[in-house]
Amino acid sequence: MTLKISFSVPLGICCVVDRLDCAKLFLGLVLGAIGMFNLSVATAGEGNALTKPHVLQLIEKIQTAGLRETFTGTALFETSGAARRMSNISQGVADGAIKRKVVSLKKNHVVEIYSDNTLEQYLPSKKVVMISKISRAGFPNIFSGDPSHITNYYVFSRKPELDSVIVKLETLAYEIVPTDTLRWKLRLWIDAKSSLPVSVEYIDSTGSVIKREAFTSLNIGSSNIDMDSAIPNRKAWRKFYVSRYKNGIENFFYNEPVKGFKLVNCFDSKFHRSGMDSGSEYNQNHCLFSDGVAHVSLVAFYERESNMYFRVGNWTKGCSSFKSGIVSNRSVISFGCVPKETVQFFFNNSVVR
Repeated sequence: MTLKISFSVPLGICCVVDRLDCAKLFLGLVLGAIGMFNLSVATAGEGNALTKPHVLQLIEKIQTAGLRETFTGTALFETSGAARRMSNISQGVADGAIKRKVVSLKKNHVVEIYSDNTLEQYLPSKKVVMISKISRAGFPNIFSGDPSHITNYYVFSRKPELDSVIVKLETLAYEIVPTDTLRWKLRLWIDAKSSLPVSVEYIDSTGSVIKREAFTSLNIGSSNIDMDSAIPNRKAWRKFYVSRYKNGIENFFYNEPVKGFKLVNCFDSKFHRSGMDSGSEYNQNHCLFSDGVAHVSLVAFYERESNMYFRVGNWTKGCSSFKSGIVSNRSVISFGCVPKETVQFFFNNSVVR
């Protein structure tokens, strides 16, 4: 049996779950459901490329909308070669702060609450809440970090011929093309008034859409989130803290193993094959790297995992790629929504300290 490691979104934090839940969360929370093809050189957009000042202004408006705009809607997540999934997403005021609630429309109805770089995952079947540290909340958040850094690795172009009405909103279309082969091309539609992303596509070198995240309904301007209706008696559920910020600046990887991908944060994380155990030790170090658009995770177990549980190899699923193996006698895995060459570079150049 191979190990199915679970990481919470986007940004991928290791979770403590049994093998079944781990597989579900791994596919549902980190990857969505995705497929990938080999990438060849992508050329930067020409003709209607935006100037750097315009790009900086655009990114800042989109970042602000994703963090502060209040809304309710239903989002579709799909990828080539994999099942689609849908979630209800609400962002608004709860307990005096801006929070985001994501409710899976699958039968298990996992509920996620994002607030202050913390993710709470409520598992109704177990009456358990898993608490993790994160760096961003996922769609409709597209960009993170310093906008000027993003412009070093992507060319932004306005695509007025692709402007359209989506979920009854007038949208503006943009194309985001990487300057190298280590990142995917994106096509983005934002609400013309609020700049909130409404739809985003990840595209390979053949022009095929390999991942899509989009609202199928959206109401911008809702202000409050009803926490109790989605999670009755949630305060009585068992809590498991499955990750924590690593103390100090020491980490297990070089700070920038691939050009442009900066270290965002490192976490100590827990993984337990037999199920959830609040007393289990933190047994992984998880470091997250980002160029502001793409994100790659590197996870090192504190000890070498048995081959019975740890899958060694290189594989792809949707827009995401994985590379796992043994480094300094420890089990290590790199993964992210990037071409397979990128995670291979991360794995090869990230020497565990």
